[in-house]
Amino acid sequence: MAMTPEALEHYVIKEKSKWLDPEKVAMLKDAKVRNILHNSLDNVMSNRVIACKTTKEIWDALETPCQGTIAIKKNRRAVLVQEYEQFDAKADESIADIYDRFLTLLNDLSLVGKEYEREDSNPKFLRALPEDWDTQDSIIRHQYDLDFLTLDEVYGMLKIHDLEIQ
Repeated sequence: MAMTPEALEHYVIKEKSKWLDPEKVAMLKDAKVRNILHNSLDNVMSNRVIACKTTKEIWDALETPCQGTIAIKKNRRAVLVQEYEQFDAKADESIADIYDRFLTLLNDLSLVGKEYEREDSNPKFLRALPEDWDTQDSIIRHQYDLDFLTLDEVYGMLKIHDLEIQ
C-alpha cells in the first residue's frame, strides 16, 4: 500500500550509516523475503509487484489476486462447508482416494478459517465410506474413542484391513 504525501511528512528518512543493528537486521530480512517472492512468481504475477518497495507492499498487491476479496473468501468457505457436509465416497474409489480427498477438503477448510474437531471429522469420514466398510467402521467406533484418534490413525486402521483383504 503506497503512502500518501501527507503520511510521508511524518517520516524522516534515516541515512544507512545511522541505522541501528535491529534496523539493519529488519531491512536484511525484508530484502531476503522480497527476493524470495520475486523469484517464486511467474511473469504475470511479477509484473504486478515489480514496483513494490517492501515485502508488505508485495503481499498486499498479491493478496486479492491470489486469495480473492472478502466476498470471494466467504463464498469459498460456504462452498467448502457444503462439500464437507455432503462428502461421500464415489463409486469405485479406493480407501486411499477417499482419504486423500477428505484430507484435502479438511486442509482447504482450514485455509479459509473453518476447522472441524476430531469428534466431528472422524465419524464424518467413517460415515462416508462405502457399505462394504460398515464392519470395519463399526469395529473402530466401538473399540476406540474417535475424539482422541487422528484421521491418520483411523485411515491407518482401515488401510491395514484393506491390505489384509488383498
